[in-house]
Amino acid sequence: MSTDTPTAAIPVDNLGHEPAPMPMARQCPFDPPEDYRRLRTEDPIHRILLPSGDHGWLVTRLADIRAVLSDSRFSHRNDLIEPVVPPRPLVEWTPTPPQPGGFNMMDAPDHTRYRKMLTRYFTARHVARFTARITQIAIEQIDRMVAAGPEADLVADYAEPLAGRVIFELLGADYDEYASLQRDIDNTFCLDVTLERAYPAMMNIGSAIERIVATRMAEVGRLGGTEPSGDVLTDLIVRGELDAEELRGIIGLLLIGGMDTTSNTLALGALALIRHPDQRAVFEAGSDSGQVDELLRWLTISQWGVSRRALADVTLGAGPDGSGGQLVHEGEMVVLALNSANRDPAAFTEPDRLDLRRQPRKHVALGAGVHMCIGQHLARATLRVGWDVLFSRLPDVRTVPGTGEPRFLHDMLHYGLRALPVTWGPRT
Repeated sequence: MSTDTPTAAIPVDNLGHEPAPMPMARQCPFDPPEDYRRLRTEDPIHRILLPSGDHGWLVTRLADIRAVLSDSRFSHRNDLIEPVVPPRPLVEWTPTPPQPGGFNMMDAPDHTRYRKMLTRYFTARHVARFTARITQIAIEQIDRMVAAGPEADLVADYAEPLAGRVIFELLGADYDEYASLQRDIDNTFCLDVTLERAYPAMMNIGSAIERIVATRMAEVGRLGGTEPSGDVLTDLIVRGELDAEELRGIIGLLLIGGMDTTSNTLALGALALIRHPDQRAVFEAGSDSGQVDELLRWLTISQWGVSRRALADVTLGAGPDGSGGQLVHEGEMVVLALNSANRDPAAFTEPDRLDLRRQPRKHVALGAGVHMCIGQHLARATLRVGWDVLFSRLPDVRTVPGTGEPRFLHDMLHYGLRALPVTWGPRT
C-alpha cells in the first residue's frame, strides 16, 4: 500500500525534509534516541521512510500524539498498520485482517464490543482485590532467589516470572506453558531474528494459546460449569458469548502483553532505582501511584511507538488560531513516538530528570484514548508491589560489578534488559 502524497514523487514535510528512517541509536540507556530532542524542536511532525519503502509521519510532541490517539479519523486496524521497524527480513508487507478477539488491532464497533467484555477484570477495584496475591507471588520469587543466592539475574529470576505468574493466574492459564511461551515471545520480538527462528516461534505461540484455551474449555465442560470462577478465561467460557477462535485471540493478546511489557519495565525500573538512590528513598517513603507513573514516563519501553492510519485528511500541530500545522493525507500512516512525547519539555518540567515527587498525569507510556492499555491498573499494581517487595526484602540489593553489567534490549520491539545480575548481603 502506497502512502505517498499525490503531489510529490518524494514526499517532504512543511520544512522540505525528505523521509528518513526512525531514530534508533541511544546515547544513554535510560534515554530515548537523542534525535528526538532535535525533532521536537525543529521538525515535530517528520517524514520517515518505512521498511516497505512507503513514507509516513513521525510525531514527536505530546500534545500532537494525544490528539491523534483521541481522534477517530486515525485507525488502528491491523490491515492498515504496516511495520515501522522490520522484526525480520521484510520482502513485502501484506495487509491481514485482525485476528478474531485481537481487539487491540480493531476500531469501533468491534474494539468496543470486545473491550466491554473484559473491562470488569481490569478495573482498579478488581485489581485491588488481587494485590495481596501479587504480593505473595513477589515474596515467593524473592525467597527463591535468596535460597539460590548469593547472586541472581533479576530479569530471569524475578521480573519475568513475577509478571508471568500474575497474568497467567489472573487469566486462568496453565502456567506449565510459561517457560516455552516466554522463550518464543523473545524470539518473535527480536528485530534481527531470522525467518528460520521466527516462524517456529510464532507457530509455537499459537499452539500454546490453543492448548491453554482448549484445556480450560474441556475442564469447564467436564465440570458442567455455569457460574463464573473469578479468572478471565473460565468466566468468558461460561458466559458463552465467544467462540474458541475469539478466546484464543483475546487470551493470546492479554498473555503476551502482560508478560513482556510489565517484566521489561519492572527490571529496568529496578535498575533505575538502584542507580538513583535519592529517588529510591523517595519511592520507599511513599505509596502513591504517581511514583509508578513517573517511572513509566521516564522509562517508556515502547521503542518504536504506536501507529495509526489516517482515514481522512487531517492537519496536525496547528496553532491555537488554526494556522500552521502539517497536513496528513488520507491513507498515510503516522508513527507516534511515545518515548519522545514523555520527554517533551512543553509538558514536563525538566523531562529528562527522574523525579518521583512529580505527578505526570498526561504521560502516554500506557497509551491514551480508546486504545489505552486495558491492563493499566494491573501493570501499576504489579510494578508497585514488585519494586516494594524487592527493596524491602533485599535492602542492599545491587548490581554485580565487572562482567555482571546489565545487558539492554536494543534489538527488541520493547526496550528493557536482557539480563540484570544482582547480589545482596555484606560487601566483600
